[in-house]
Amino acid sequence: MTYKLIIFDMDGTLVQSEDCASQAMLDVIPGLTGTAQEVTAKYRGMRLADIFADIEAVSPGGVPDNCLELYRDREETLSGSMIVASPEADQMLSLLSVAKCIASNAPVEKTLRSLKLCDLSHHFNGGIFSAYQVQAWKPDPTLFEYAAEQYGVSAEECLVVEDSVVGIQAAQAAGMAHVYYDLHGNGHAPEGVKSISALGELLTMV
Repeated sequence: MTYKLIIFDMDGTLVQSEDCASQAMLDVIPGLTGTAQEVTAKYRGMRLADIFADIEAVSPGGVPDNCLELYRDREETLSGSMIVASPEADQMLSLLSVAKCIASNAPVEKTLRSLKLCDLSHHFNGGIFSAYQVQAWKPDPTLFEYAAEQYGVSAEECLVVEDSVVGIQAAQAAGMAHVYYDLHGNGHAPEGVKSISALGELLTMV
């Protein structure tokens, strides 16, 4: 299949930022326990509001009323030292010969900040989409459908690259080809879904 658009997830795919987000939550939410890696594994790819709701359900009163503001501030503080580009991301993006974009559950501002921190901004002249723009979060397929619409391509002409189960579910619901990026070899890919451990492998698929 010749794809016309590669749709990348951001956090955990193009950049390794999820442990930063998890540490920020641990620092500001008294009801949350465990290590950053454990929090990442439990909530990978989930909408922030759903994460807060789950923590509150387990530990009533454990999520501060101003949690979102506290979390955003702490995550931004930690980002300079904790967020790095995924291995091979820069080279792969440089060699990719088809259109590419980012479709993330995170706000556009966070995606732009992470791209700048990791020196990946030059690969994306536009084409950065957020669930907040369409008010629909993965596993809802709306964000991926919206991204394809902006490029005037069909679902069948898209390849989605994701590191979370909810992201893969969104791609499946949108009728798009998809690949699970498993950098650390955790083996959490949904059954029957193609998995890669290096972003450079994408170059053989397009």
